[in-house]
Amino acid sequence: MITSKYLKVNTPNIVHETIDGETILLDLQSGNYFSLDGAGAAIWDFIAETGDWKKVIELMTQNNSEQRTSISNSIEKYINNLVKEKLLIPVEDGSSFNSDNTNKLESILLQSANDFKEPVVHKYSDMQDLLLLDPIHDVDEKGWPEAQDTEEKNEEEAT
Repeated sequence: MITSKYLKVNTPNIVHETIDGETILLDLQSGNYFSLDGAGAAIWDFIAETGDWKKVIELMTQNNSEQRTSISNSIEKYINNLVKEKLLIPVEDGSSFNSDNTNKLESILLQSANDFKEPVVHKYSDMQDLLLLDPIHDVDEKGWPEAQDTEEKNEEEAT
């Protein structure tokens, strides 16, 4: 359960980009990457911009009274998952957030609520080794993305 009023993107560990309604996130510490689409991408964009996660629930449930509880529970579960994965972190002060695009983002949230599908955090770990590879220190003469042999790396570290 989230007790903080605001959430923010866990920068610099998390980098993200939304293109054509899909948000791709990369966790630079774990090497995991994530995909958010539909309502999930709209929720991410709103929180990344405003920090106000409770406003997401308020907006998405206001026009859908027959599914209010179900939508609210789905969104809260989704946001808790983003916090659990350390993609978003709690903050108490919302003064650092930008609100220039709030009207546009609210409109996108309201559209997502009309045809609501439960948001899901798609997590992928299949490229961890490659994403965590240091292109300067962890490669041999073949270059990135060829990892240095473990024996060779241990010898260099010992000297």
